[in-house]
Order: sequence, then structure tokens, then C-alpha cells
Amino acid sequence: MTSSLPAFVGRRRPDWDALGALLARQRAGTLRLEDLRSLDVLYRRAAADLAHAQTFHAGTDVHRFLNQLCAQAYAVIYQPPRERWAALGAFFRHELPRTLRAHGAYVATSAGLFLLGILLGAGVVLLEPRGAELLVPENLRDSIARGEMWTDGILSVAPPNAVASAIATNNLTVTIVTFASGLLLGLGTVFVLVNNGVHLGSVAALCAREGLGPKLLDFIAAHGPVELSIIVIAGGAGLMVGQSLVDPGELPRSQALVLRGREAVKLVLGCAPFLALIALVEGFVSPGDLFSTPLKALLGLALGALFWGYLLRAGRA
Repeated sequence: MTSSLPAFVGRRRPDWDALGALLARQRAGTLRLEDLRSLDVLYRRAAADLAHAQTFHAGTDVHRFLNQLCAQAYAVIYQPPRERWAALGAFFRHELPRTLRAHGAYVATSAGLFLLGILLGAGVVLLEPRGAELLVPENLRDSIARGEMWTDGILSVAPPNAVASAIATNNLTVTIVTFASGLLLGLGTVFVLVNNGVHLGSVAALCAREGLGPKLLDFIAAHGPVELSIIVIAGGAGLMVGQSLVDPGELPRSQALVLRGREAVKLVLGCAPFLALIALVEGFVSPGDLFSTPLKALLGLALGALFWGYLLRAGRA
């Protein structure tokens, strides 16, 4: 036995209003990623209500209202795919920076773990002379002991374009490993971040102790700010994946992994073009003495400021 029209409207109207509000936010461009699931659920409920109204209240204002509401929601949820280049442009203009800001806590935690590793590595080498034997690879120790930077001969071995290509491949590998290690309940990503930080800190401390600090700064100044930032972002993505497995909230772990994994993948894939660009800087600008150290430092700071300025400000309108 079906309910009367007023009772039907009174019972279901809150869901209709909620769906209408989400559609209005979508048109205004303020719909958040976490609202998409609610939009889908409310649309399915409205579609069921439309079927009920069509059966028991056909031709009424409620029937026509639900028909229009469901049509609008369907157009939003099942809209045809956009032009590929337009969609790619929208991703980098809006979606990538918004995704990073929405999950900034994970990126900040990743930065903290990486910094902790740097401080640990530097502290061990500076406080215990033999610490470098445990933390710094032997080939690097030998080069530093001779007063030589292991990067000095890069361009004599291969041309800059080959160096840039190799660097891009290596950076992408590090980024993927940092992210994918999050599947080990996040512990893998924590280890990779701290381990990379320890390696960087110990090498930097050993160079500083042996008088090669200025040479190390000369090499990393141009590409370091952006390259290290991308590693930290990949670490944040890995921690997101790990968190979905450790604490899925009200969702099943598999569903939480899918939802947060999609967000994490956006961060990793979004950083890929920047990895390629910074590899060019590392291959053409960082090695050698064609550019002075102050110029390299200025370039590095400018690229870092532009990178983070884009991520923190783009897509807000």
C-alpha cells in the first residue's frame, strides 16, 4: 500500500534538497572530491523516488520535479568524456593543486619524516667520525677523501641530454617506490623517506666536514628544491595509501584503498612532468661550472617558489 503524496514528499524531501545543493555546488565549481560519493548515493535514491512517483503520482508537480532533478544529476555523473587536452589542462590547472591542498597533512608528515632522516644522518656523521663508514657508500667516501666531487666527471662520461634522461628515469623510480611502499601499511613509505633523508644528511655532513660543502651546494642548488619536494609529495601519497589500510574509517578497507588510492595516484602522476623538467636542469645546469653557484641557487629558489606557488594557489577560483 503506497503512502499519500504529502507523506511521500515529507519523507523524501531532505534527500532531494541535499542533491539539489550538491548539483548547485557542482555548477559553481565548488564541489569537493569527497562529495562525489554522496552525489552518487543521492542520485540513486532520487531515481528510485522518480520511479515511485511515475507509478503512483504520475503527472503531478512532484513527478515533474523529480524528473528534472534526476536529469540534471545524470548529466553531471554520466557526462561524456571531455576533449583529452582540455581535460589534461583542467587537471593541472585545478585538480592537481586542489588534491594536494586537500591532503596537505600527509605531505607535511612526509616532509617531517624526510627532515628527520636528514637530521639523523647528519648528526651521526658530525658527532661520530666513524659514522660515515656506516651511512655513506664507499665510492662516495673515497671520492670525498680525495677532495673530489663524484659529480665532477658526469659530463665527461655522457652528454647532458643522456645525463638528463638517466636522471629522469632514476627520479621516477624513486618516486614510484616511495609511493608504492605505502601498500606495506605505510611503513614502507616511512622507511624510504627516512632512509633517503639519512643518506642525504650523512653525505652532506661528510662533505661539509671534509671541506666539500660549497661544491655539494653548487651541484644541488639548481634542482634540489623541486626534486626533493616531489619526493616529499610522493611520500605523502604513499602515506595516504597506508592510512587507508590501517584506518579505513566507516568504509571497507578495499573501498577505502580505492578511494584514497585514486587521490594518491593523482599526486604521483601530476608530479611526473615536473620530474622530467627538473631532470633537464640537473643534466644541463647542475654539473660543471658553466653557471656560477649564486646563479644556480637563484634558479633553484625561483623554481621551488614557482612550483609551490602553483600548488598552493592554482585552482582556488
